[in-house]
Amino acid sequence: KSHMFHQCLELSSVSPYFQELLVYMGQHSCYEQGCEAIEKLLRVEVNAMQLQRLTTTYGERVTALLEEPTAALSVDRQQVVYAEVDGGMLLTREQGWQEVKLGRVFSSQARYQQSDGQTGIRTSEYTAHLGTHQCFEANMSVLTDKYEHLEERLIFVTDGATWISNWLNAAYPRASQILDFYHAKEHLGQFAITYFSNQQQASQWIELQAAQLLEEGLEALMADITALPAGNEAVEKQRKSLLNYYRNNAYRMNYPVYLAKGWCIGSGAIEAAHRTVSQQRLKLSGQRWTQHGAQCVLNLRVLRMSNRWHELQQLIKHAA
Repeated sequence: KSHMFHQCLELSSVSPYFQELLVYMGQHSCYEQGCEAIEKLLRVEVNAMQLQRLTTTYGERVTALLEEPTAALSVDRQQVVYAEVDGGMLLTREQGWQEVKLGRVFSSQARYQQSDGQTGIRTSEYTAHLGTHQCFEANMSVLTDKYEHLEERLIFVTDGATWISNWLNAAYPRASQILDFYHAKEHLGQFAITYFSNQQQASQWIELQAAQLLEEGLEALMADITALPAGNEAVEKQRKSLLNYYRNNAYRMNYPVYLAKGWCIGSGAIEAAHRTVSQQRLKLSGQRWTQHGAQCVLNLRVLRMSNRWHELQQLIKHAA
């Protein structure tokens, strides 16, 4: 009770440093666990409502910071900048499951090989929005507009969603778009399961055709799909759908060229970001968020994982 911080339960009187610790715990752990950690480490009693209130307050205030562009990375002529976009579902109180749209931007220079053979990324910039794609596009543009001059060396790797392609075709017509290779392969797999009665035969065919797509390109793959003997009505419907999908996405499926340039063709970076940016904090067991509360926590996690936490520190100091 005599601890120097104990009297700071009225958050307006909490020191800037302690406010930062509280906000950090609020975006890092569920509020009850955050309070427990603070009490264990600092011997200060803080309740979950206080922690939530301060986290929400600063989650709102950093919105303005996230709307301001930061300095562009220095990119030489041999390097490219990747921008990846994807959606994930979050349970909300108001409207049930809603999509969190997440964006990640990083340079080819930031990629490195880990000891386990996987590719890591040293630094990235993120944005996250729980709501309409129009609002997300505006937020994402803050990160990507500063690389528009790179033209084809600004590379968007996406899952092929219509709203994403419409936005990119209008906003970044000179940038490169790549359909995530594993989404392209997934569609191939759906057809194979329908066409082949033998699962092992289907699996072997999928791998052969996926390899052909990487080595020879889309035209060779589509020719092989077309040449398969006719099947029943369901098979032919699935074949037509697959070929139409590939035709519509042909402009972003030139995988042999992308690989020859050393470009990344998978969206693993953004899928990993979903786990670290949103799911580790917002999809804990039993959680159901208000849209506003979730967005505030997302804002703080985006700021931290974009290596911009010092901006929050300055914001807290100036508000003190």
